[in-house]
Formats: sequence, C-alpha cells, structure tokens
Amino acid sequence: MEPLSQEFIASCRREGGRIIRGDGMTRIETFVDAAFAFAFTMLVISIDQIPTSPPELFELSKDIPAFVFSALTIGAVWLAHSNWTRTFGLQDPITIQLSLGLVILMLVFVYPIKLMAQATVIFFTSTLLGFSLFDTGLFENVGWADNTVSGLFVFVALGLIALGSIIIAFYQNSLRFAQELHMTDYERIYCHLTTVAWGVVICTALLSLLIAFYCLACQPRQSASRWGYLQHSSHDNPARTDSISGVPAEEVDCWKTARRKVLNSRVSVQAKTPSV
Repeated sequence: MEPLSQEFIASCRREGGRIIRGDGMTRIETFVDAAFAFAFTMLVISIDQIPTSPPELFELSKDIPAFVFSALTIGAVWLAHSNWTRTFGLQDPITIQLSLGLVILMLVFVYPIKLMAQATVIFFTSTLLGFSLFDTGLFENVGWADNTVSGLFVFVALGLIALGSIIIAFYQNSLRFAQELHMTDYERIYCHLTTVAWGVVICTALLSLLIAFYCLACQPRQSASRWGYLQHSSHDNPARTDSISGVPAEEVDCWKTARRKVLNSRVSVQAKTPSV
C-alpha cells in the first residue's frame, strides 16, 4: 500500500479524534451495507402476513421486543464495521476477504440470532415474570420439548465468536498499515479498545458455548433413563413417536400437559384479578 499524502490527510475531516479517510462510499462498503440491509429485512415482524384486523396486529406486535434485540445485535456489528471503514478506508485483499466473510456469516446467523432473541424474551417475560404479553407460543412447538436449547446456544455462540473475530481482524489489519495511514496515537488506542470490546464478546460467547456443550454432554445420561423407562413400559406396545420431532409421544404428551396446566393457571389468575 502506498502511503497517503500529507495533503490528503490534511483535507480529511476529523470526528471524535479520528481522521475520516474513507468518507466516500466504495463498492466494498456498498456491498456490505446492502447485505446488512437485507439482514434487517429478514428480521421484520411479518414478511408474508399483513395484519387485516386489530387482533392480528396485536398478535404480530408480540414479536417487537425480539425484533429490537436482534436488530441491536446486528446493528452493533454493522456499526463496528462502518466506523472502521470511515476511519481507515482500506481496500486491500485482506479487507475484501474479511468483508465477504462478514456478509456470509451475517446472512447465515440472522435467523439463529432472532430465534435466540424470541426465546429470551418469552423466557424472561412468561417464565420468570409470569405475564404472557409477549408470548408468541414459540415454546408450544414440540421441537423445544427435547432440550434442543443447548444446541441453539452452541449455534449462536459459534456465530458470535466468528463475527467478533472478523471485526477484530479488521482493526488489527489497520494497525499493519499504521505508517501508510499516518495513524495517530488516539487511533491506535481506538483500535486496541475495539479489539478488547469484541474480545469480551468472544469470551462471553465462548463461556456460553462451554456451558452448552456441558449440558449436551449431560443430556444423554439424563434422557437414557427416560427412554429406558419408556421402552420398558411399552415393551408389548411399540412406542409412538411424534411425526415432526421424532420425540417419543409419551414425552410430548407429558410436556403438552404441563404446558397446558401453566397456561390454564395464568388464565385463572388473570380472570381473578379485578379490573381497574
């Protein structure tokens, strides 16, 4: 890379102690921004269903908190890349490869991020706080009856580790061209602080990954006793399995019964609460 001229550095505007070298939109930045815009489109509350009545609108509105949380997660990645692009404006081969990897990862993990946000909102509001304002019925799917939450944590943790690593690689790549970019001491510190911040994200995701792997390792021992009991109790009658998830039908029936009791208790509590 050829060093930037002092005249160009002097003509660049300053923002928060940083020299804005990449103020003009490049093809790489346009491509990445378009991919992030498409990712935001995939997060919308309803893609193929337009509400035609107030009840349908209220039902779709239950997904607003999950949309906000997942959009903030993706927005944080976009903001880190946007600040890097505007500050340094690099277009070397490593930048192109990292940009392509960032786009691929973002489009792959957009749905897992939203699913994790939906599960988190329902868990905290319905399970912990006890009100079903944002309960979209996600946990009523039999796929959640087989302790697949650990697998979801593994999936999302791997995505956050990969995304954080790419963001760190962008800023570390800039430090390689510190002299050519006439990088200031503040910008060097800025690169190191951003690396530390996304390192914390990676460490948090890694801790979540280890906990999820531990839960997955303990799950076969726990489910072996249940499956053994079901197979022993239905020795003369072959065990039925759910046609969608493959989970033994007895487990699904027990899970549905427990879920129905929880919902009925909430309805009874709301019915007994005097209206103001």
